Amino acid sequence: MSLGINNNVSALQANRNLYRANWQTSKALQKLSSGLRINQGPDDPAGLIISELLRSDLSGYERALRNTQEANNVMSVAEGGLGSVSSMLTQVKSLAIHSLNDGITSGAQTSANQAELNSLLNSIDRVVSTTSYAGQNLLNGAQDFTSGASDENGIIDAVSIRSRSGVAANEIAVDYAGGTQSQTERAYLEADFGAAELATAQEFSIAGADGARTFAFAAGTAIEDMAAQINSATGSTGVEAYAIRDQGAGATALRIASNAYGSEAFVRVEQRTGDAFAAPGTTRVDYGQDANLTINGTGVTTNGLAANVQTGDFTGRIAFNAEGLNGATGIAQTGYGQDELVNADADRQATINNIAGGMQLQLGGGGGGQNRETVSLGNYNPATLGRVTVDGESYSLNDLYSGGRASLANNPEIAMRVIDQAISDVAAGRADIGAYQANTLETNANNLMVSIENVTATESRIRDADMARTITELVTAQLLEQANLFGIQNSKVSAQSVSRLIGMGG
Repeated sequence: MSLGINNNVSALQANRNLYRANWQTSKALQKLSSGLRINQGPDDPAGLIISELLRSDLSGYERALRNTQEANNVMSVAEGGLGSVSSMLTQVKSLAIHSLNDGITSGAQTSANQAELNSLLNSIDRVVSTTSYAGQNLLNGAQDFTSGASDENGIIDAVSIRSRSGVAANEIAVDYAGGTQSQTERAYLEADFGAAELATAQEFSIAGADGARTFAFAAGTAIEDMAAQINSATGSTGVEAYAIRDQGAGATALRIASNAYGSEAFVRVEQRTGDAFAAPGTTRVDYGQDANLTINGTGVTTNGLAANVQTGDFTGRIAFNAEGLNGATGIAQTGYGQDELVNADADRQATINNIAGGMQLQLGGGGGGQNRETVSLGNYNPATLGRVTVDGESYSLNDLYSGGRASLANNPEIAMRVIDQAISDVAAGRADIGAYQANTLETNANNLMVSIENVTATESRIRDADMARTITELVTAQLLEQANLFGIQNSKVSAQSVSRLIGMGG
């Protein structure tokens, strides 16, 4: 081994190792102070890319979770407002029932009931008009969908869309194939007497969805008079009567049919004396039928003249007309007041289009329609709430005010039908909101929380420092620093040896 002083290799090696140990100490201290394994790009370039993407996802999930929780709060406010409306409608119904007891209830009492009813209607209007969240009204239709229709045969009566996914097409295609197996029908029974007047006395009980009444008719009663008497109790039975097959001297047959369409509608006749509908002491019953259609490619069965639709891209309700435009058949059997019934045999199509409005909710952690939904909170304005159609005339809660067409003094029977429909409308709205909260918002929140947990755990494994390992690295680096400092210090030995040799030579 040669001795030299110009190139002290040992000192250079010790210095290089000291620099590396110092760098390792610095990195270890940085990891310990930040708690992160990756603080800068050089620490792990690939890991940094994945970590940053995961952090972006995590931020989106956290914001979507807050959006979902806020949406749930909005729904709770709306449901609370509808709960108040529901309570007031219950009181309105009580007043109407009291007024219908006109054999005992005096005119003064009916007037007092009407005054109280007016006040309740005003309160309903106020609740609907003032229920809001962050300045946005929730119940007056401001958060409802609007739409148009391409419907040349007039089969669609009304459309109520409750929610749409962000990727839903802006059209809803309705296809009715036609035929007696596909159409919706009313329940009905017929009695053919072969003459315009009864040959023998008849007594029977008629029951429908709204109740039952017993009718007795003496021999010689005209069929038209039988129909009129049965129709006078329609509000108590939910059944209408038609005198049919007029032979010139008067109708010779009686058809009784449910007011409503669908499989839940029924007509039951218990024959007591005579044999108009059945043998004495026996009962006949008939049920209606629901229609079958295809909506946006999904097979749907109606509930009478309405279909509750739930497909992959929207949920809602479509109400249909019993008859189409200009004499065209729709999706329902008609002609109950005619000699021959008219079946809806023709194929019918319609398209619901230009869908707009609703309350848009961002429920996912990224862009794209799959992370977005638009929902409707409905329109509960008294001008539209409780809408029913009777003899071609449309009525709503506003018609129950004093002097209105369905006030307690003018038409308490129709008032009851409007009130019952309003109660049903509000209950359905509350159920829709509750279902959306339970099945969409709560489920989405749970899913987002699981995603947040998993993404956080994954990002932590990639980016967080292993503290035990990092402390070990720090201790090792510090020991190396001390060792290399000792090495540099001892590298002077070679130089000192050269100096001694020079001194000896002198």
